[in-house]
Amino acid sequence: MLLSVRDLQTHLHLKRGILRAVDGVSLEVSEGETLGLVGESGSGKTLTGLSLLRLLPKGSGRIAGGSIALDGQELTTLSEVDLARDVRGRRIAMIMQDPMTSLNPVFSIGDQVGNPIRNHDIASGTQLRSAIVNVLTRVRIPSPAARLSDYPNQFSGGQRQRVVAAMAIGCSPRLLIADEPTTALDVTIQVQIISLLRQIQADTGAGIILITHDLGVAASLCHRVAVMYAGKIVETGPVRQIYRSPAHPYTRALLDAIPRLGTKRRRLAAIPGQPPSLIDPPAGCRFAPRCPLRMNKCIEPPPVTELAPGHTAACWTLA
Repeated sequence: MLLSVRDLQTHLHLKRGILRAVDGVSLEVSEGETLGLVGESGSGKTLTGLSLLRLLPKGSGRIAGGSIALDGQELTTLSEVDLARDVRGRRIAMIMQDPMTSLNPVFSIGDQVGNPIRNHDIASGTQLRSAIVNVLTRVRIPSPAARLSDYPNQFSGGQRQRVVAAMAIGCSPRLLIADEPTTALDVTIQVQIISLLRQIQADTGAGIILITHDLGVAASLCHRVAVMYAGKIVETGPVRQIYRSPAHPYTRALLDAIPRLGTKRRRLAAIPGQPPSLIDPPAGCRFAPRCPLRMNKCIEPPPVTELAPGHTAACWTLA
C-alpha cells in the first residue's frame, strides 16, 4: 500500500472555537491508482490533501489525531526538517488549485519549475536546465527551451496549469495530489489536463489523489471515489459501482444534480439547505438535516456498512 490514512483529524483553532475540518478520515491509495475525493465546497477535501503534507495554516492548524503512512513510514511524527527534505516535493507533491495564485508572478517559469529539482539535489548547473526542459516537454509546453525566461502572465490558463504540474512531477514523486486541476478551464483544456494526468501516471506509476467537485472529471480519471461531506467520508468504492449504485443519500443527491444530455427537466435537481458549521456540527449523521430519508436514529453516528468488496457507506438506512 502506497498511502494509508487512518482516522485523520485536522483542527483549525479559531477565535469562534475549534473547527473540525477533517474529522476521522480514513483512505488508502495504491501505486498506480487514482482516488477521487469528491464533495461540495467546504467539505474538507483540500484540507485533507494539505494535511498529508502537513501544510496547515500557521498558528491555527494542527493534526489532532490519526495516522498518515507513506510506504509504511509514519508522517505525523516526522520533524519539519525531515518533511521538507524527504517528503514534500520529493515523495508527495501537490498541484495547487489556482495556478495564478500558486505561481509567483515575479519569477520566471524556469526558476519556479527548477526550484524543487534544485532544492532536492536532483540536478544542478547545466544538468538543471536540461531537467527543466525535459519536465516541461513531458507536460507538453510548446518550445520549452525558448520559454524558460517567460513569466506566468505570458502563458494561457491551460499552459499555467501544465507548468504547475511540471513543478509537481519534477522530482518524480510517489504520490501526486491534484487539487481541482480542471477548475476554471474550458472543456477542451479539461480533457487535455485529464489526459496529461493519465500520461504522468503511466510514465511514473505514481498514485494520484484527485480532489474535485466535478463528478464527471472523477468518473473519467479515477479508479475509486471517496465522497466527503462536512469533514467525513460518507461513501467510498470503485467508480463504476458508486456511479451505478450510489448507496448514501448524499452521493445520490450529488449524482442527481448532474445535468444529462437527452433528458428534459424543467429545473435542475438541488440539495436543499446548507452544509453544517464544523465548529458546532450536528450530533450523529451530519447530512441528516438535509436528508430526505432522515429518521430518529440519525441523531446517533451511523455505522459504516460494507455493501460489496471495497464499497462502504455510513448511513442508518443501510445498517
